[in-house]
Amino acid sequence: MTYEEFKKELYRNALNQARLWGKTARLVEKGTVCREPQVMGAIAAMNQNAPSAKDAVVKEDMLLVLLQYAPAENALQANTLPECKEEGRAPAYSGILCWKVRTLYERFLREGWQSVLPEIAMKLQGSRGQEPQASLWEKGYEQNCGRLILRPLNIWENREELEHCVYWSYGEIGLVLYALLYDLEEDFMTMKVTRGMVERWGVSFEEALTGALLNTFAQMPPRLYHGMDIRSSYDWKDGIFMEEEGKISIEIHPQSQEEGMCGYRLTTVRWLNGAVAFFYPGVRQRLAELLDGDFYVGFTSIHEAVIHPVQHKILGEMKAAIQHTNAVFDRREMLTDKVYRYCRARNELIEV
Repeated sequence: MTYEEFKKELYRNALNQARLWGKTARLVEKGTVCREPQVMGAIAAMNQNAPSAKDAVVKEDMLLVLLQYAPAENALQANTLPECKEEGRAPAYSGILCWKVRTLYERFLREGWQSVLPEIAMKLQGSRGQEPQASLWEKGYEQNCGRLILRPLNIWENREELEHCVYWSYGEIGLVLYALLYDLEEDFMTMKVTRGMVERWGVSFEEALTGALLNTFAQMPPRLYHGMDIRSSYDWKDGIFMEEEGKISIEIHPQSQEEGMCGYRLTTVRWLNGAVAFFYPGVRQRLAELLDGDFYVGFTSIHEAVIHPVQHKILGEMKAAIQHTNAVFDRREMLTDKVYRYCRARNELIEV
């Protein structure tokens, strides 16, 4: 990941975390001139300039989070810096959290996101006077198991990041152990769980991964849609195909040539990390039951799998389409170029 990509992703995560805790995040970039009273003091301090300077020229990229505001009696008071208190005038906010982006990026290159994002989460929650979350090292497995999930990644593309991580592998597909730090309706933030963390909890890798798989299934149930059923949004009841969820909301006609050639799209109810749905307990067997036999599966991204019954001669087209998709879109979204066949009789996944 380049520095600019990291900066963009860092700011997106910080915005979501700050929003969750009722705070405001700012990315102040190098070379800009800032005259905002709320942030000038912090910039001047980081630049080692006098905080009373009229302008604060930013010498390096900084991530700032404004903490809770105190009541202000008038507009003038609301623009008063804490460093510039005058008699009888209180600051308009309680403080600022600051990080140098370059420093965080260098740490990210050495240790990954797990060394960056939890620190921001902990400081945000600590500044609110609550017990810091994300203390995965300090809390035991029982306190952490409820927020463990699995996310699909390509092992080869992410081999350096996964060096000390816990995951199941299916060829080049990895189901990687993550901890959920926060979950908003439209987004969530996670961090990879290292082998050292799991060992400290005193449980086996297999137990942690199995618990995380069940958590992911419960939080993001699987959904199946017809290949041509493309809409801007879906109701959570659409695409139900697992019997334990209740009424089935998709009709499958495996002998239909047109339906079989268009195939089916497998994902999660949130369309997020949806390829993991293929590895949920009972999903492969249920798909084979609905399709009345073996089927091909390919992964167009980490968010979705495509399914075709084997009786429809489409293997070559599947491979070409997936390779084209992976060549065009972001490599970080790629799961694998390979296509697999699920053999119902042997309950086995085979590369074809």
